[in-house]
Amino acid sequence: MNYQDRVRAHVEELRSTSDVVMRTSEIGSGPPRALSAGDVALIGTAWGDDAVEGVQDYLLSTDHIHVTWHSDDHYIYGEFALKDLRNCLSDYGLPYVDERLPPEKRELMGTELKTLEEAPGSGRLTALRVPFGAQNRELWLYDMNRERLEPLELDYQSYLENLLLMKGAPFWQYLFMDVDLCDGEFQTMVSQLDRTLEAFPILFPDHDYSRLQERYEERCSRSPVFRRHKGPWTIQS
Repeated sequence: MNYQDRVRAHVEELRSTSDVVMRTSEIGSGPPRALSAGDVALIGTAWGDDAVEGVQDYLLSTDHIHVTWHSDDHYIYGEFALKDLRNCLSDYGLPYVDERLPPEKRELMGTELKTLEEAPGSGRLTALRVPFGAQNRELWLYDMNRERLEPLELDYQSYLENLLLMKGAPFWQYLFMDVDLCDGEFQTMVSQLDRTLEAFPILFPDHDYSRLQERYEERCSRSPVFRRHKGPWTIQS
């Protein structure tokens, strides 16, 4: 099953889950657009010819898809606006530069990053690094609210797999960044991750969240909001 059909299946899963409200479901219809010779050249130039076959199942039939949902009580929620890889690679770079960042990251933001996925209005986006005249497969997360621009320990396919598993829930990307999540600046974010990873295995029992839960425990066990006991993770009051 191609990625776009899998998104449709996850949206239907959300629709059929009690206490979940679907706000946006712009997925498009039809099979993914066939790879043209220009598409092959575009992907090959950015990532190498060996990358083309591996991304075909992740291509979309539209320029982008957009999904938004939340629980009735807004306790958990998710949103993602994902661009088709070809649209991302051929698009212009980011429309702005954050002057609060260090000089080398401002340079990177202004010249080499292109938006792949975001939650519009959140201040966060994930970008591909596309340097002129060179091949690079890095993904970077920009978080305006925390003045952060950091590389992710994920490739394109792994990113999309985790995005789908987490259904656009916020902050999961921080589990794949080289940052200290025990720092007080991340307390609110860790609390939301805790709620999400406690609720998801109950709401969506057909999916395996153990790998992400283990990663969360490894990265957040010293956080002031983390408390381990006999059962799921809970927020420390």
